[in-house]
Amino acid sequence: MKKGFFITATDTGVGKTAVTAGLLAVLLQNGVQAVALKPVQSGAVRKNGRLLPPDAAFYCRAAGWPAEAAANLCCYCLEPPCSPHLAAALSGINLDRETLLAWCAEKVRASEFVLVEGAGGLAVPITDNYLMVDLARDLGYPLLVVCRPGLGTINHTLLTVAYARQHGLSLAGLVVNGLPGEAGPVEQDNLKILPRLTGLPLLGTLPRLAGLDVEKGHCAGLVHAVRQHLNWRALIG
Repeated sequence: MKKGFFITATDTGVGKTAVTAGLLAVLLQNGVQAVALKPVQSGAVRKNGRLLPPDAAFYCRAAGWPAEAAANLCCYCLEPPCSPHLAAALSGINLDRETLLAWCAEKVRASEFVLVEGAGGLAVPITDNYLMVDLARDLGYPLLVVCRPGLGTINHTLLTVAYARQHGLSLAGLVVNGLPGEAGPVEQDNLKILPRLTGLPLLGTLPRLAGLDVEKGHCAGLVHAVRQHLNWRALIG
């Protein structure tokens, strides 16, 4: 199997897309033939009669790829901004496990390093009986868990890690995203206690970037932040 990671998070809106896009760009800039995939995108944007996957579009923006390439990085692109299983039902689309896995296998064929971004957290349903954790297990890449720096992140992170282990997934480590410039005692303690309680390495702590906006395609220093604050060299082995 190719090297890579399945990038998940403790909740939606934590920063999976930013971490995926920034890491992709840094790998490409350092000569690694990498690809980032968003197998299932809900909350897609309709432009000129076409649905576009905003997360994949953000990868392209960070990587310097043409915007049209985004459509090739997403298998199922769904307009309703909700869980994939519901977005598919509302759109009259049948999400299929075998189609997802075959699509992923085809897309990674020409790459040496693969980043796969989930939708929401691991317990998000793709269908009524196939969850994001099942897709992660089927693909077989170790997890990068993106978590918030502030209040509540201990509980959310421990539950995510425990759930992943319960389902037999391998975990590479944690990435804390959105650390404020002046970290208070809560944030400072979280950075110490999360690795200790999970038994996982803290692979990076990305600062809060004021101009960062995935939907608008504003990278706002993201690539530089990932290069400086994420231990990407250790990740690629």
